[in-house]
Amino acid sequence: MDALSYVLKRWYLLVLAAVIAGAVGYLKIRKVKPVFTATISFVLSTDQKERNAFAGLASQMGFDGLSSGADNIFSGDNIIEFFKSRKLIGSALQSIIDSNTHQTLLNYIAQSNHAQVYKKLGAFGQNPAIYNAAQNKLYRNIISETGKSFMVFKKDKKLIFYLISTQSTNPKIAYYVSRCVLSQTASYFITTKTNVAATSVKLLQHEADSIAYVLRNIYSATASMNDQTYNLNPSISVQRSGSMYNQARVAAFSAAYSEVMRSLEIAKINLQKETPLYRIIDEPELPLIPVKESILKYMLLASFIGLIFMAMVLAGLNLYQSIRIK
Repeated sequence: MDALSYVLKRWYLLVLAAVIAGAVGYLKIRKVKPVFTATISFVLSTDQKERNAFAGLASQMGFDGLSSGADNIFSGDNIIEFFKSRKLIGSALQSIIDSNTHQTLLNYIAQSNHAQVYKKLGAFGQNPAIYNAAQNKLYRNIISETGKSFMVFKKDKKLIFYLISTQSTNPKIAYYVSRCVLSQTASYFITTKTNVAATSVKLLQHEADSIAYVLRNIYSATASMNDQTYNLNPSISVQRSGSMYNQARVAAFSAAYSEVMRSLEIAKINLQKETPLYRIIDEPELPLIPVKESILKYMLLASFIGLIFMAMVLAGLNLYQSIRIK
């Protein structure tokens, strides 16, 4: 007998299989927890072009530090790799998400997704170096789970807009993972990118403050000497030697102070130039809206699979009977 005719004659079995599969699909989809998605759009630019007329003027004066090219480590898709770093994910997990209870994201995830183990281990501190073996194992597992729960990508290759999107069955986890990972990564990225320039500003500022302090003391000492030698006989000038020496020191330190202040302003321009542009454009708000699967769509798919499976079984049975007859 033709296999197709054999299968069609037993249409009731096909219908029964489709109905049973649809019912199973319905029960399965009802048990599936809704998935929540938290998406944040942000700008992170490392453009190295001069941002103002002062930077261009300084470059013309021969300060090459202000016209350096972009560092490939901090450009393009390399930025995305920062977000997947275990170190930065671990730092994000230590972020405080409740200022009243000082609960960290790590403790919240452990309490929500690993309740039984969390009860045995207790709360995690904010120093992973002192975790015991069991805590360290759970900590590494949570880092791995968190890294898989979010994606970072560009909206368009030609734009500097990025998206970080986190999915979880717990809306608060999705919300806080996106926020904390973005905050920690952006902070680390900016600090690393501007480390040299910020150090230069700090050192020059310290030097300028030190010279200013010395100048104030010299001016004070000079004024005191002048008061002591007031209305002195012009023929006796030896007592003015201290005041004259201080005036020479003032001239020297004033020149040094002017040079340091000039270098400080240039260093500040360099720091401004090196600092990446970071702004959050859109961010989610609690409560998040879950992404629900279509029950009808899932039932139809399950019914179709059941129908095909039964048809294959009947066709196989028909083939087996044909071989036995022969």
